[in-house]
Amino acid sequence: ETMNTQMPIGVDDFKEVREDYYFVDKTHFIQSLIDGHSKVTLLTRPRRFGKTLTMSMLDYFFSLEREQESLHLFDGLQIARAGIDYMKHRGQYPVLFMTFKGIQNDTWNLAFNAFQLVIQKEFQQHRYLLDTPELAPEEKQLYSRFLDNTATLAEYQISLLYLCEYLYRYYKIRPIILIDEYDAPIQNAYNHGFYDTAISYFRTFYNNTLKGNEFLNFAILTGVLRIAKESIFSGLNNLRVCSILDNAYADVMGFTEEEVTQIAKDTGEEQALPTLKKWYDGYRFGNIDIYNPWSIINFFAERTADDYWVNTSSNDIIQHMMQGNAKSQEKNLPTLLHGGTVAAIIREGLIYKDITQNKDGLYTLLLMTGYLTAVQNTTVPNGRLCQLRIPNEELTHVFQSEILNLDPFSKSKSSNISLNSSRSRYPQS
Repeated sequence: ETMNTQMPIGVDDFKEVREDYYFVDKTHFIQSLIDGHSKVTLLTRPRRFGKTLTMSMLDYFFSLEREQESLHLFDGLQIARAGIDYMKHRGQYPVLFMTFKGIQNDTWNLAFNAFQLVIQKEFQQHRYLLDTPELAPEEKQLYSRFLDNTATLAEYQISLLYLCEYLYRYYKIRPIILIDEYDAPIQNAYNHGFYDTAISYFRTFYNNTLKGNEFLNFAILTGVLRIAKESIFSGLNNLRVCSILDNAYADVMGFTEEEVTQIAKDTGEEQALPTLKKWYDGYRFGNIDIYNPWSIINFFAERTADDYWVNTSSNDIIQHMMQGNAKSQEKNLPTLLHGGTVAAIIREGLIYKDITQNKDGLYTLLLMTGYLTAVQNTTVPNGRLCQLRIPNEELTHVFQSEILNLDPFSKSKSSNISLNSSRSRYPQS
Protein backbone atom coordinates (compact mmCIF):
# COMPACT_ATOMS: atom_id res chain seq x y z
CA GLU A 1 0.00 0.00 0.00
CA THR A 2 1.26 3.49 -0.67
CA MET A 3 1.74 5.87 2.18
CA ASN A 4 -0.86 8.59 2.55
CA THR A 5 0.98 11.89 2.54
CA GLN A 6 -2.07 14.13 2.71
CA MET A 7 -1.65 16.52 5.64
CA PRO A 8 -4.37 16.63 8.35
CA ILE A 9 -4.87 20.38 8.52
CA GLY A 10 -7.47 21.19 11.13
CA VAL A 11 -8.40 17.51 11.55
CA ASP A 12 -8.25 16.54 15.20
CA ASP A 13 -10.21 13.29 15.23
CA PHE A 14 -7.70 10.47 15.62
CA LYS A 15 -9.67 7.91 13.60
CA GLU A 16 -10.09 10.30 10.69
CA VAL A 17 -6.37 11.13 10.72
CA ARG A 18 -5.40 7.45 10.83
CA GLU A 19 -7.71 6.51 7.98
CA ASP A 20 -7.28 9.45 5.62
CA TYR A 21 -4.13 11.40 6.44
CA TYR A 22 -0.46 11.32 7.27
CA PHE A 23 0.02 10.49 10.96
CA VAL A 24 3.04 11.22 13.15
CA ASP A 25 3.09 8.38 15.66
CA LYS A 26 2.74 9.69 19.23
CA THR A 27 1.36 6.50 20.75
CA HIS A 28 4.35 6.20 23.09
CA PHE A 29 2.31 8.64 25.21
CA ILE A 30 -0.27 5.89 25.80
CA GLN A 31 2.53 3.53 26.76
CA SER A 32 3.93 5.96 29.34
CA LEU A 33 0.45 6.53 30.84
CA ILE A 34 -0.03 2.78 31.24
CA ASP A 35 3.42 2.52 32.84
CA GLY A 36 2.44 5.10 35.44
CA HIS A 37 0.50 8.32 35.78
CA SER A 38 -0.63 10.80 38.38
CA LYS A 39 -4.28 10.83 39.35
CA VAL A 40 -4.64 14.14 37.49
CA THR A 41 -2.18 15.38 34.85
CA LEU A 42 -2.36 18.83 33.31
CA LEU A 43 -0.42 19.32 30.07
CA THR A 44 -0.05 22.93 29.01
CA ARG A 45 1.05 23.72 25.45
CA PRO A 46 0.59 26.61 23.01
CA ARG A 47 -2.46 26.55 20.74
CA ARG A 48 -2.31 24.43 17.59
CA PHE A 49 0.33 22.12 19.03
CA GLY A 50 -1.82 19.00 18.76
CA LYS A 51 -3.61 18.94 22.12
CA THR A 52 -7.00 17.88 20.79
CA LEU A 53 -5.65 15.18 18.47
CA THR A 54 -3.62 13.77 21.37
CA MET A 55 -6.73 13.61 23.58
CA SER A 56 -8.75 12.05 20.76
CA MET A 57 -6.04 9.40 20.42
CA LEU A 58 -6.38 8.55 24.14
CA ASP A 59 -10.17 8.39 23.80
CA TYR A 60 -10.00 5.94 20.87
CA PHE A 61 -7.46 3.80 22.65
CA PHE A 62 -8.97 3.47 26.11
CA SER A 63 -12.71 3.81 25.44
CA LEU A 64 -14.69 0.58 25.76
CA GLU A 65 -17.49 2.15 23.72
CA ARG A 66 -15.03 2.61 20.85
CA GLU A 67 -13.57 -0.88 21.16
CA GLN A 68 -14.85 -2.01 17.74
CA GLU A 69 -13.97 1.26 16.04
CA SER A 70 -10.41 1.19 17.33
CA LEU A 71 -9.76 -2.45 16.45
CA HIS A 72 -7.21 -1.68 13.73
CA LEU A 73 -6.47 2.00 14.34
CA PHE A 74 -3.31 1.21 16.31
CA ASP A 75 -1.93 -1.50 14.01
CA GLY A 76 1.77 -1.01 13.33
CA LEU A 77 2.11 1.94 15.72
CA GLN A 78 4.56 2.16 18.64
CA ILE A 79 1.93 1.09 21.18
CA ALA A 80 1.13 -2.07 19.19
CA ARG A 81 4.83 -2.85 18.80
CA ALA A 82 5.22 -2.47 22.57
CA GLY A 83 3.23 -5.68 22.90
CA ILE A 84 0.20 -7.34 24.38
CA ASP A 85 0.75 -6.03 27.92
CA TYR A 86 -0.04 -2.60 26.55
CA MET A 87 -2.60 -3.51 23.91
CA LYS A 88 -4.73 -5.41 26.41
CA HIS A 89 -5.76 -1.99 27.81
CA ARG A 90 -7.32 -0.98 24.50
CA GLY A 91 -11.10 -0.57 24.68
CA GLN A 92 -11.32 -1.45 28.36
CA TYR A 93 -12.42 1.73 30.16
CA PRO A 94 -15.42 4.05 30.27
CA VAL A 95 -14.10 7.40 29.00
CA LEU A 96 -15.54 10.90 29.43
CA PHE A 97 -13.96 13.08 26.76
CA MET A 98 -14.97 16.70 26.37
CA THR A 99 -13.52 19.91 25.08
CA PHE A 100 -14.19 23.38 26.48
CA LYS A 101 -12.60 25.21 23.58
CA GLY A 102 -16.01 26.30 22.26
CA ILE A 103 -16.88 28.23 25.41
CA GLN A 104 -16.10 31.62 23.88
CA ASN A 105 -19.01 33.86 24.85
CA ASP A 106 -19.13 37.47 25.91
CA THR A 107 -21.46 37.08 28.90
CA TRP A 108 -21.44 34.65 31.82
CA ASN A 109 -24.96 33.45 30.97
CA LEU A 110 -24.00 32.50 27.45
CA ALA A 111 -20.74 30.92 28.60
CA PHE A 112 -22.65 28.89 31.17
CA ASN A 113 -25.14 27.79 28.50
CA ALA A 114 -22.25 26.64 26.32
CA PHE A 115 -20.87 24.68 29.29
CA GLN A 116 -24.33 23.10 29.85
CA LEU A 117 -24.33 21.87 26.25
CA VAL A 118 -20.92 20.22 26.68
CA ILE A 119 -22.20 18.38 29.77
CA GLN A 120 -25.47 17.49 28.04
CA LYS A 121 -23.56 15.89 25.17
CA GLU A 122 -21.57 13.76 27.62
CA PHE A 123 -24.76 12.54 29.31
CA GLN A 124 -26.32 11.81 25.91
CA GLN A 125 -23.36 9.57 25.06
CA HIS A 126 -24.18 7.35 28.02
CA ARG A 127 -27.96 7.52 27.81
CA TYR A 128 -28.17 3.73 28.19
CA LEU A 129 -27.57 4.30 31.93
CA LEU A 130 -31.20 5.40 32.21
CA ASP A 131 -32.33 1.88 31.37
CA THR A 132 -30.29 0.18 34.06
CA PRO A 133 -31.35 -0.99 37.53
CA GLU A 134 -28.08 0.49 38.88
CA LEU A 135 -29.64 3.96 39.04
CA ALA A 136 -32.32 4.78 41.60
CA PRO A 137 -35.49 6.60 40.39
CA GLU A 138 -34.31 10.01 41.70
CA GLU A 139 -30.91 9.48 40.04
CA LYS A 140 -32.67 8.85 36.76
CA GLN A 141 -34.62 12.07 37.27
CA LEU A 142 -31.38 13.97 37.83
CA TYR A 143 -29.89 12.27 34.76
CA SER A 144 -32.88 13.44 32.72
CA ARG A 145 -32.37 17.02 33.89
CA PHE A 146 -28.83 16.91 32.45
CA LEU A 147 -30.29 15.55 29.22
CA ASP A 148 -32.78 18.39 28.82
CA ASN A 149 -30.60 21.16 30.31
CA THR A 150 -32.80 21.86 33.30
CA ALA A 151 -30.36 20.96 36.10
CA THR A 152 -29.43 23.68 38.59
CA LEU A 153 -26.12 25.56 38.68
CA ALA A 154 -25.08 23.50 41.69
CA GLU A 155 -26.04 20.24 39.99
CA TYR A 156 -23.80 21.03 37.02
CA GLN A 157 -20.90 21.46 39.43
CA ILE A 158 -21.27 17.81 40.46
CA SER A 159 -22.40 16.48 37.07
CA LEU A 160 -19.18 14.65 36.16
CA LEU A 161 -18.73 13.28 39.67
CA TYR A 162 -22.17 11.68 39.39
CA LEU A 163 -21.64 10.48 35.84
CA CYS A 164 -18.39 8.80 36.95
CA GLU A 165 -20.22 7.08 39.77
CA TYR A 166 -23.03 5.84 37.49
CA LEU A 167 -20.53 4.51 34.95
CA TYR A 168 -18.56 2.80 37.68
CA ARG A 169 -21.69 1.09 39.00
CA TYR A 170 -22.63 -0.06 35.54
CA TYR A 171 -19.23 -1.32 34.34
CA LYS A 172 -17.48 -1.95 37.69
CA ILE A 173 -14.52 -0.12 36.14
CA ARG A 174 -13.41 3.37 37.09
CA PRO A 175 -13.72 5.86 34.22
CA ILE A 176 -10.98 7.99 32.66
CA ILE A 177 -11.72 11.73 32.25
CA LEU A 178 -10.20 13.73 29.38
CA ILE A 179 -10.81 17.49 29.37
CA ASP A 180 -9.36 19.39 26.43
CA GLU A 181 -8.73 23.16 26.72
CA TYR A 182 -9.77 23.22 30.37
CA ASP A 183 -8.79 26.89 30.66
CA ALA A 184 -10.70 28.23 27.64
CA PRO A 185 -13.75 29.32 29.71
CA ILE A 186 -11.47 31.08 32.21
CA GLN A 187 -9.44 32.89 29.57
CA ASN A 188 -12.65 33.88 27.82
CA ALA A 189 -14.12 35.15 31.11
CA TYR A 190 -10.98 37.20 31.72
CA ASN A 191 -11.24 38.79 28.29
CA HIS A 192 -14.92 39.64 28.78
CA GLY A 193 -14.92 40.84 32.35
CA PHE A 194 -16.58 38.03 34.34
CA TYR A 195 -13.44 36.29 35.54
CA ASP A 196 -14.37 36.14 39.24
CA THR A 197 -17.70 34.48 38.52
CA ALA A 198 -16.15 31.92 36.19
CA ILE A 199 -13.23 31.11 38.49
CA SER A 200 -15.39 30.48 41.53
CA TYR A 201 -17.83 28.37 39.51
CA PHE A 202 -15.21 26.22 37.78
CA ARG A 203 -13.13 25.86 40.94
CA THR A 204 -16.03 23.95 42.53
CA PHE A 205 -16.66 22.02 39.30
CA TYR A 206 -13.02 20.91 38.97
CA ASN A 207 -12.67 20.10 42.66
CA ASN A 208 -15.79 17.93 42.66
CA THR A 209 -14.71 16.21 39.46
CA LEU A 210 -11.03 15.67 40.23
CA LYS A 211 -10.50 15.90 43.96
CA GLY A 212 -13.31 14.20 45.83
CA ASN A 213 -13.96 11.64 43.12
CA GLU A 214 -13.37 8.09 44.37
CA PHE A 215 -14.78 6.70 41.10
CA LEU A 216 -12.12 8.33 38.94
CA ASN A 217 -9.43 6.16 37.37
CA PHE A 218 -7.28 9.08 36.21
CA ALA A 219 -7.76 12.39 34.40
CA ILE A 220 -5.78 14.22 31.73
CA LEU A 221 -6.38 17.92 31.15
CA THR A 222 -4.86 20.10 28.48
CA GLY A 223 -4.74 23.85 28.18
CA VAL A 224 -2.57 26.76 27.15
CA LEU A 225 -1.95 28.24 30.58
CA ARG A 226 -1.49 26.82 33.99
CA ILE A 227 -3.98 28.82 36.03
CA ALA A 228 -2.83 29.35 39.60
CA LYS A 229 -3.54 26.36 41.76
CA GLU A 230 -5.03 28.56 44.47
CA SER A 231 -7.56 29.97 42.09
CA ILE A 232 -8.81 26.80 40.42
CA PHE A 233 -7.29 23.58 41.73
CA SER A 234 -7.24 24.54 45.40
CA GLY A 235 -6.57 21.54 47.56
CA LEU A 236 -5.96 19.26 44.62
CA ASN A 237 -2.78 17.63 45.86
CA ASN A 238 -2.79 14.80 43.34
CA LEU A 239 -2.26 17.15 40.38
CA ARG A 240 0.85 16.91 38.23
CA VAL A 241 1.47 19.87 35.96
CA CYS A 242 3.62 19.25 32.88
CA SER A 243 4.28 22.54 31.16
CA ILE A 244 6.66 23.36 28.35
CA LEU A 245 9.42 23.79 30.96
CA ASP A 246 9.08 20.20 32.21
CA ASN A 247 10.71 17.06 30.83
CA ALA A 248 7.72 14.80 31.37
CA TYR A 249 5.84 14.10 28.11
CA ALA A 250 7.96 16.77 26.41
CA ASP A 251 7.82 15.15 22.95
CA VAL A 252 4.10 14.24 22.98
CA MET A 253 2.98 17.48 21.33
CA GLY A 254 4.86 19.25 18.58
CA PHE A 255 7.31 17.50 16.24
CA THR A 256 10.86 16.46 17.05
CA GLU A 257 13.75 16.89 14.62
CA GLU A 258 13.56 13.15 13.75
CA GLU A 259 9.84 13.37 13.05
CA VAL A 260 10.23 16.38 10.75
CA THR A 261 13.10 14.65 8.92
CA GLN A 262 10.87 11.59 8.45
CA ILE A 263 7.98 13.65 7.05
CA ALA A 264 10.41 15.31 4.63
CA LYS A 265 11.66 11.88 3.51
CA ASP A 266 8.14 10.49 3.14
CA THR A 267 7.04 13.46 1.04
CA GLY A 268 10.24 13.75 -1.01
CA GLU A 269 10.99 17.23 0.36
CA GLU A 270 14.30 16.63 2.10
CA GLN A 271 15.81 19.69 0.47
CA ALA A 272 13.37 21.80 2.54
CA LEU A 273 14.85 20.77 5.91
CA PRO A 274 17.10 23.84 6.39
CA THR A 275 14.15 26.12 5.59
CA LEU A 276 11.91 24.25 8.01
CA LYS A 277 14.50 24.56 10.74
CA LYS A 278 14.90 28.28 10.25
CA TRP A 279 11.17 29.00 10.05
CA TYR A 280 9.47 26.61 12.45
CA ASP A 281 11.99 25.09 14.87
CA GLY A 282 13.41 26.70 17.98
CA TYR A 283 10.94 25.63 20.64
CA ARG A 284 12.26 23.90 23.77
CA PHE A 285 9.86 21.66 25.66
CA GLY A 286 11.77 20.32 28.65
CA ASN A 287 15.15 19.36 27.17
CA ILE A 288 13.77 18.58 23.74
CA ASP A 289 14.00 20.60 20.58
CA ILE A 290 10.49 20.98 19.07
CA TYR A 291 9.07 22.25 15.77
CA ASN A 292 5.66 23.92 15.51
CA PRO A 293 3.48 21.06 14.16
CA TRP A 294 0.75 23.29 12.72
CA SER A 295 3.20 25.23 10.58
CA ILE A 296 5.00 22.05 9.53
CA ILE A 297 1.88 20.28 8.25
CA ASN A 298 0.80 23.47 6.50
CA PHE A 299 4.21 23.73 4.88
CA PHE A 300 3.95 20.16 3.54
CA ALA A 301 0.45 20.86 2.27
CA GLU A 302 1.38 24.12 0.51
CA ARG A 303 5.05 23.33 -0.19
CA THR A 304 6.01 26.88 0.65
CA ALA A 305 7.30 28.64 3.77
CA ASP A 306 4.83 31.15 5.14
CA ASP A 307 3.43 32.43 8.44
CA TYR A 308 0.82 29.77 9.12
CA TRP A 309 0.53 29.80 12.87
CA VAL A 310 -0.17 33.50 13.38
CA ASN A 311 -3.38 33.44 11.35
CA THR A 312 -5.02 31.11 13.83
CA SER A 313 -4.51 33.31 16.84
CA SER A 314 -6.67 35.24 19.18
CA ASN A 315 -4.44 37.65 21.00
CA ASP A 316 -6.94 39.45 23.26
CA ILE A 317 -4.98 38.51 26.30
CA ILE A 318 -1.72 39.70 24.77
CA GLN A 319 -3.41 43.03 24.07
CA HIS A 320 -4.53 43.30 27.69
CA MET A 321 -1.01 42.65 28.79
CA MET A 322 0.62 45.11 26.50
CA GLN A 323 -1.53 47.90 27.83
CA GLY A 324 -0.51 47.13 31.40
CA ASN A 325 3.11 46.32 30.80
CA ALA A 326 4.15 47.93 27.62
CA LYS A 327 6.23 50.78 28.88
CA SER A 328 8.55 48.75 31.08
CA GLN A 329 8.97 45.99 28.54
CA GLU A 330 9.25 48.02 25.38
CA LYS A 331 13.00 48.45 25.67
CA ASN A 332 13.55 44.69 25.43
CA LEU A 333 11.70 44.17 22.19
CA PRO A 334 14.49 45.33 19.86
CA THR A 335 16.87 42.91 21.65
CA LEU A 336 14.47 40.07 20.96
CA LEU A 337 13.88 41.11 17.36
CA HIS A 338 17.59 41.09 16.72
CA GLY A 339 17.88 37.51 17.93
CA GLY A 340 19.01 38.30 21.46
CA THR A 341 17.71 36.86 24.71
CA VAL A 342 15.94 38.49 27.64
CA ALA A 343 16.05 37.13 31.20
CA ALA A 344 12.81 36.83 33.13
CA ILE A 345 11.51 34.99 36.16
CA ILE A 346 8.69 32.76 34.97
CA ARG A 347 6.01 32.09 37.56
CA GLU A 348 3.78 29.51 35.98
CA GLY A 349 1.05 29.63 38.56
CA LEU A 350 0.21 33.29 38.05
CA ILE A 351 -3.36 34.27 38.66
CA TYR A 352 -4.70 36.04 35.57
CA LYS A 353 -5.30 39.26 37.46
CA ASP A 354 -1.68 39.35 38.58
CA ILE A 355 -0.38 38.84 35.08
CA THR A 356 -0.90 42.46 34.15
CA GLN A 357 0.68 43.76 37.36
CA ASN A 358 3.60 41.37 37.50
CA LYS A 359 6.74 42.66 35.84
CA ASP A 360 7.51 39.30 34.30
CA GLY A 361 3.86 38.38 33.73
CA LEU A 362 4.09 39.41 30.11
CA TYR A 363 7.02 37.06 29.57
CA THR A 364 5.29 34.19 31.36
CA LEU A 365 2.37 34.67 29.03
CA LEU A 366 4.46 35.02 25.85
CA LEU A 367 6.39 31.87 26.79
CA MET A 368 3.33 29.74 27.59
CA THR A 369 1.44 30.86 24.49
CA GLY A 370 4.36 30.05 22.17
CA TYR A 371 5.49 33.55 21.19
CA LEU A 372 8.81 33.09 22.99
CA THR A 373 10.86 30.06 23.94
CA ALA A 374 13.19 29.39 26.88
CA VAL A 375 16.75 28.53 25.87
CA GLN A 376 17.73 27.97 29.50
CA ASN A 377 15.83 27.66 32.71
CA THR A 378 17.02 27.31 36.29
CA THR A 379 14.88 26.97 39.37
CA VAL A 380 15.00 30.00 41.69
CA PRO A 381 13.06 30.55 44.93
CA ASN A 382 9.95 32.09 43.38
CA GLY A 383 9.85 30.53 39.95
CA ARG A 384 12.24 29.72 37.15
CA LEU A 385 14.83 32.05 35.77
CA CYS A 386 14.61 31.73 31.99
CA GLN A 387 16.58 33.11 29.10
CA LEU A 388 13.92 33.83 26.49
CA ARG A 389 14.15 34.43 22.80
CA ILE A 390 11.96 34.49 19.70
CA PRO A 391 12.03 30.88 18.46
CA ASN A 392 12.19 31.27 14.68
CA GLU A 393 11.60 33.23 11.51
CA GLU A 394 7.82 32.82 11.57
CA LEU A 395 7.59 34.21 15.10
CA THR A 396 9.90 37.11 14.25
CA HIS A 397 7.28 38.14 11.68
CA VAL A 398 4.54 37.71 14.28
CA PHE A 399 6.42 39.97 16.66
CA GLN A 400 6.84 42.61 14.04
CA SER A 401 3.24 42.57 12.92
CA GLU A 402 1.26 41.73 16.04
CA ILE A 403 3.22 42.74 19.07
CA LEU A 404 4.80 45.96 17.82
CA ASN A 405 1.62 47.17 16.19
CA LEU A 406 -0.43 46.86 19.36
CA ASP A 407 -1.41 50.22 20.69
CA PRO A 408 1.36 51.39 22.96
CA PHE A 409 3.99 50.57 20.37
CA SER A 410 2.34 51.97 17.29
CA LYS A 411 3.62 55.43 18.17
CA SER A 412 7.19 54.24 18.40
CA LYS A 413 9.02 54.99 15.19
CA SER A 414 10.65 51.60 14.95
CA SER A 415 7.43 49.73 14.45
CA ASN A 416 5.52 51.52 11.75
CA ILE A 417 7.94 52.50 9.09
CA SER A 418 9.28 49.13 8.09
CA LEU A 419 6.31 47.06 9.06
CA ASN A 420 3.28 48.44 7.31
CA SER A 421 3.97 46.17 4.39
CA SER A 422 3.63 43.07 6.52
CA ARG A 423 0.67 44.38 8.42
CA SER A 424 -1.82 43.80 5.65
CA ARG A 425 -0.91 40.12 5.55
CA TYR A 426 -2.05 39.52 9.11
CA PRO A 427 -5.65 40.49 9.66
CA GLN A 428 -5.98 40.97 13.41
CA SER A 429 -8.39 38.40 14.70
